[in-house]
Amino acid sequence: MSLRRLPVYLLVDCSESMAGPAIAEVERGVQTLVSELRGNPLALESAYLSVITFARTAKQVVPMTELIEFQPPKLAVRTGTSLGAALRLLLECLRRDIVRTTPTTKGDYRPLVFLLTDGQPTDDYRPAAAAVRSANNPRIANIYAIGCGPDVDTAVLREVTDIVLHMPEATPEAFRQFFIWLSTSVQTASTRLGEGGGQPIEMPALPEGIELAPQESDFDPDEDPRQVFLHAHCQKSRKPYLMRFARRPHDGRYEAIASHPLDAIEPGDSNLLPPINSALLDGCPPCPYCENDHGGMCQCGALFCVSPRQRGPVRCPGCNAELTGGQGGHFDIKRSMG
Repeated sequence: MSLRRLPVYLLVDCSESMAGPAIAEVERGVQTLVSELRGNPLALESAYLSVITFARTAKQVVPMTELIEFQPPKLAVRTGTSLGAALRLLLECLRRDIVRTTPTTKGDYRPLVFLLTDGQPTDDYRPAAAAVRSANNPRIANIYAIGCGPDVDTAVLREVTDIVLHMPEATPEAFRQFFIWLSTSVQTASTRLGEGGGQPIEMPALPEGIELAPQESDFDPDEDPRQVFLHAHCQKSRKPYLMRFARRPHDGRYEAIASHPLDAIEPGDSNLLPPINSALLDGCPPCPYCENDHGGMCQCGALFCVSPRQRGPVRCPGCNAELTGGQGGHFDIKRSMG
């Protein structure tokens, strides 16, 4: 076995905006990555993987692990996009995990870092981004930032690294192509390093669906959000889920597009953003558990699914109150940070 490791860090955005197909494709992509790398003798000998996830907080869910022993983690979505926390944790891991070169011993190869996110930070990320820039001069890692979907601000990612990619459509096929590219990139690095090359590693060509991000971002922070996320509970099972609405450009209203199961709803999240009035929302995404396609809201603020065929009172999954009927009219609904 090689004494010199090629450390690879995956920083994965697990915010609620990644719920549904996106997070499922990332999980499958990590499994594909590991399978492909294990089929390459040089990668198998040198590559070590670590996974850092971030939502409201950041966590190293898989420590730096030899490829043959790496177990892909189960990724759970949570609210928030704490990019700053993820970057601070990355610096801690780099300082702790990486074996440095000494006058008598060759240390690890320069780590590869792949940062995957689909939104804007919800914490004060700038000090951490500046710290990464400072620590990376001279370069301590090759950092690649990949912005997924239409809601990402690539200008934020440029504060972290000069290598910023964009996946305009965060479709299952785009994620699949990305992880194939990532696997090829790590294998290319393993081969180049195994040949004793001292020059910068030339990464493979970008796949269809991924492009170099433009130098100037077209993201407008003052524009109304392109998506709105609401927390709800299934009236039958009381399990939590996420309602997703997308803004229509022609009238600024939000149309129901999907709902996704959640493992949990973190307390206090609904107070971090201003509410949205129900007059701006069109439709109700069906409950992912019982497929009820109507919704109700209790005076306690809890949203829940309702069957249009239901007769008689319903019980609020939030406060357990017995509710007998709607009052009509428009009302404010607390939002999730997504």
